[in-house]
Amino acid sequence: MKEIEFQRHLMSFSRLLKKEKAFLIKDKAEELVELVKQKEKFVPVLDEYQGTVTVKTKDLIKQIRVQQDENLLLTKQALSYQKMLMTAIKDNIKAPAATYSKYKTVKQQARTALIDREV
Repeated sequence: MKEIEFQRHLMSFSRLLKKEKAFLIKDKAEELVELVKQKEKFVPVLDEYQGTVTVKTKDLIKQIRVQQDENLLLTKQALSYQKMLMTAIKDNIKAPAATYSKYKTVKQQARTALIDREV
């Protein structure tokens, strides 16, 4: 494969990473699954290239690395948010209390809220 062709593959991969960033920002997980399959197709192309590497190619590779790092950061942020949200929900869900007690009074029902604060 010639360097020009390799650069075209790098540009296509870069565009794919920008799409991935947009999907991560918009929280479109369904589209991300298909995008990952498309990214996998680039692995052999990127792995097998043995030609010369000019300054332009190095710049493209640098852009890809920066975009990959940014996407990884967005992915970690999304996972962290989901984990925090699930923890907050789990902490607020308690076993339902019986409505009436043996003393013939109405029991206070457990409160569930995402934010532990009254306004």
